[in-house]
Parts: sequence; C-alpha cells; structure tokens
Amino acid sequence: MSIPSGHDECGNCGKLLPCEDLRPAGTSKTPCPRCGSTRRIKAGSVNIEVSANVGADAKLIISWHEVDRLWEKAEYAAALLVAAVNVEFILWKNLRRFTPSASLNMASNNNVRSIWGKIQKDQFTKVTLSSLLTVAEYVPQNDTFVLSPTWDPVVREINNMRNRIAHERGYFAQFTTLKDTDWPETRIRHILDDAKSFCHGNAP
Repeated sequence: MSIPSGHDECGNCGKLLPCEDLRPAGTSKTPCPRCGSTRRIKAGSVNIEVSANVGADAKLIISWHEVDRLWEKAEYAAALLVAAVNVEFILWKNLRRFTPSASLNMASNNNVRSIWGKIQKDQFTKVTLSSLLTVAEYVPQNDTFVLSPTWDPVVREINNMRNRIAHERGYFAQFTTLKDTDWPETRIRHILDDAKSFCHGNAP
C-alpha cells in the first residue's frame, strides 16, 4: 500500500500524517498524535527505509495496515495473529541471511539441526515461528546473531500469545473481548508496537 500524495507515515505506528516538508527551517516535526513519534516514512522512500527487498517490504506494509485496521475494530486476537505472521517472516528472512561460523548443520541438538536444514533449503512452509525461535535461541551459544531491535523478548512473547490464541479452545473470542485480566488493551498495544518496531527495524 503506497503512501498517499501529500502525506507521510509515522515511522513508529504507521499512522498517515500531513507532509511537513515545507515547515520553516529549524522547526521540529509535529509529534504523531497516536504515539508521539517524530519519525516519518516519506512517500516514495520506502525502499530506503528497508534497503533492498521490495517484495518483502510490500508484504510488511500491507500486513501492518491490516494489524492497525484490526486493532481499530477491537479485534485484538486477530491483530496479534497477523502481527505474529509478520514477526515470523522477518525472523525467517534474517536467519536465511545469517552465516554461522560454527555450522548449525553439525549442531548436537537434532531439532535445531533439522530446522536449520529447512531454513537453508528455503522451505518456509515447513517451519513455524516456534521453530525459528528455537534456532534463534540456540545460535548465541556459538555465534552472534544480531538484530535491532533484538528478537528477545519480542518474538518469544508474541509467539507464546499466538500459540495460546491458536490452540486454546475459545480463547480467540475470550481474548478479543478482553476477558483475561492479565491481558488488558494497553498490554496488547505494547506487544503490537514492539512487534512492529522489530519488523521495521529488521526488514531485509
């Protein structure tokens, strides 16, 4: 989804904002009314923000607009599931580009070795966010796998919530109606914001 002419996108929460290119020199950008950030993504400059992979960026932008749409409709469980797909995609892309100094093909952990083999063979449909997390947890024992923002605890937290929503009977509806007192709207928003920062910060 492109940024409409005359607008910028908040670099933190994605809200569309009036373009301020013609503001007087030396004046500060107006903070985003939704999150307070002054970071902006300019129309036509998305590739600079995420470097080279236009296909990956297009999927990321469309999905985050969908997360925001679901959030605004109070579809909290669905918003988290879509966000988890984005987190999975970004973690996958970064592990695909990662070259360990000590080959993970020789890992003593059979599960890690199997998942790493699928990553090397580009078998995206055969791995899950949980399995990618398993590799991300294993790597620091032998190598430095640097992401900014880092994967922990963002990936771990959204993966745990995704699993709970997907596997606990009736929890999707319960979560959306905020029946779990441990998960108020503010905590959900915090996780979504962290997930979005993780994805945009680490987009290939």
